[in-house]
Amino acid sequence: MNTIFFIILFIMGTLFGSFLTLATYRIPLNKDITHEHSFCPNCNHKLEFMDLIPVLSYLCLGGKCRYCKKKISPRYITIELLTGLCFIGIAYALEMSVYMINAVQIIEYAIAILYLIFLFLIAGIDAENKKIDKRVLIYGITVACINIIYQYIYNIQNGYKYNLNRVIIYLFLTIILILVDLSTIKKTNKYDYMFDLLILTIIMCLFTYEITTIMSIACCILIIGFIVIINKLFNKNKKRKKNRTKFPIAFYLVTSNIIMFIISYLYMTYVF
Repeated sequence: MNTIFFIILFIMGTLFGSFLTLATYRIPLNKDITHEHSFCPNCNHKLEFMDLIPVLSYLCLGGKCRYCKKKISPRYITIELLTGLCFIGIAYALEMSVYMINAVQIIEYAIAILYLIFLFLIAGIDAENKKIDKRVLIYGITVACINIIYQYIYNIQNGYKYNLNRVIIYLFLTIILILVDLSTIKKTNKYDYMFDLLILTIIMCLFTYEITTIMSIACCILIIGFIVIINKLFNKNKKRKKNRTKFPIAFYLVTSNIIMFIISYLYMTYVF
């Protein structure tokens, strides 16, 4: 029965993954993500049910559009598989099973999934557009507030201490950053990537705490440094372009945060 339970979670995850691929494509273009029917971005043909089955449609169609035969980016199936695996991983981390599941596990699972969706949206949009969408940040802040309220109620009811001062400081910093960012945009009419990156980091701190976030930042720096070194080694004889390629820092930071969280969880579970 447990196997069937995890298979169902995996299928749910791939469905969410399919939606996330649609959202990461449409949000930067200010297109509707809920009511408008899915279509091929190349030929604009309306996609049918058989074209939208997560993972299976991609494999059956050989990674190509059924109508225009244009190759479909492998990121679609990658995100679908990753979200499916994450749905299973979170359930496993919370020790959920068919035989033992309670309200606390369900609430914590739902909040973890909402945070996961936030991370995937940030990473997907940044990887494609080198930009952090402010609407996704607002969604992340909302989920963080839901988590704060839940954690506060849970800890108070169970007689545990809850560091509310820490949360207030982070929320205060977030409000300051948002106000400064809006003021900068109003004066210069330019988008500032770093302000949104700082807000993203604060949201990560609220969810995965300071140590994991610091390790995520360190891992992100190492990944970017490695990529820079590889690019220099393979482009020694090529002329440097005047416009340097902007790194999707948020993408690498989100990836690092997921990796560090998994490592932290495994360490706490199997070492202690």
